[in-house]
Amino acid sequence: MYFSKTAKTSLFILVVSAIVWLGAINVRFFIGNQLLNYDEFNFRTSIPPDEENQIFKMISDSSLMIMIFYVIVLVSAIVFMKTCKINLRENPWLLMSAVLFFAFVPVEIYTSYIDLKFVLLFDKRPANHDKLLELFGERIGFLRGVPWIAVMSYYTIIWLAVYKPLKKTSDQLDEEKKKVQDTHGYKYILHEDDDMIIRES
Repeated sequence: MYFSKTAKTSLFILVVSAIVWLGAINVRFFIGNQLLNYDEFNFRTSIPPDEENQIFKMISDSSLMIMIFYVIVLVSAIVFMKTCKINLRENPWLLMSAVLFFAFVPVEIYTSYIDLKFVLLFDKRPANHDKLLELFGERIGFLRGVPWIAVMSYYTIIWLAVYKPLKKTSDQLDEEKKKVQDTHGYKYILHEDDDMIIRES
């Protein structure tokens, strides 16, 4: 499999930025859990103000990193798909990965908009405590948890890229095509009576 220089560069940037991006998502998940009661899934009310402010700061920083690296991941993924010249019929795993990733672009764009509002609001002094909690709650509950489904899809992409299920060679595809033609193809055999009709006409 031959990649152009552009494809190799975009793939390298894609892999590195995706590692940072997914890592930042995991960090924000663990930080954000400190604001929640695990058994009731609502906000804790017993957090000291200084600790809560520190949690908000870490959420803001990780959200900013997520937004920056998501843009890099998205751009590099688009460039790679346009320049890699991989036969998708031979590599359906790549097509599945692309569908899983690009299907959630609208979700990521909107949740990034919520994250941006959170970051900008936190940078104001004094930050609005209730509004920050409202934005955080809107972020984790958006579309009944679709962002978490998106994260699971991204980890599925990693599995697809490692194991490459359904991958086929060109010889296998030709063999399958031949079997389909032999099974469903129609070959007309000219009979003697038909030959006589043709001659008479």
